[in-house]
Amino acid sequence: MPFRALLATAASAVALAFVLVTAAPASAHDVLASTAPAADTTVGGDLDQVTLTFSEPPLAGLESGIVVSVTGPDGAEVGAGSVDVDGSTLRTAADLTAAGSYTVTWRSVSVDGHPISGSYRFTSTGAPTPTPTPTATGPTQTPSAGTPTPSVTAGAGAGAGATSATAGSSGPGATPWILGGIAIVVAAALVAVLLVARRRTTPDDD
Repeated sequence: MPFRALLATAASAVALAFVLVTAAPASAHDVLASTAPAADTTVGGDLDQVTLTFSEPPLAGLESGIVVSVTGPDGAEVGAGSVDVDGSTLRTAADLTAAGSYTVTWRSVSVDGHPISGSYRFTSTGAPTPTPTPTATGPTQTPSAGTPTPSVTAGAGAGAGATSATAGSSGPGATPWILGGIAIVVAAALVAVLLVARRRTTPDDD
């Protein structure tokens, strides 16, 4: 083989090796596969956490370098600060009750040891309006027009009835006693008259 052809073949092999070497680390970088809430979406304020899922789990032993920050419409931090790592998923609690735009900023460590980071936005509609609880109201009791009302007159009538009964008991039952008394008086008067007349008609023994 001519020297020039050999040199060309060697150069091609070196170039191919260089491409393979430089491409391997690049392809090993993790990528953000999905988020909840998703970027540029609108969610309700009752959601209480933010979730990020990557193509691969972060490099073990470097969890301290993982950050998920959530800031609210006023730019203040609303995330819990702590991140829960579950395989390739990162979770952090967040208060999304204020209506407006939220920003999620994250940083992780790829399996190849390189740090990766990014950010995205979503919108919250705010805390849901509480539904008022109906209050049970019972029927109101009102006095009826037909309800009889106790009257003092009834008591007075009872007393009058008692008086009438007393008067009635002293009427017909007492009549025989009165007549008997009169008869006794008349009889005594007759006896007295007869005695007086007898004394007058009797001759004097002298």
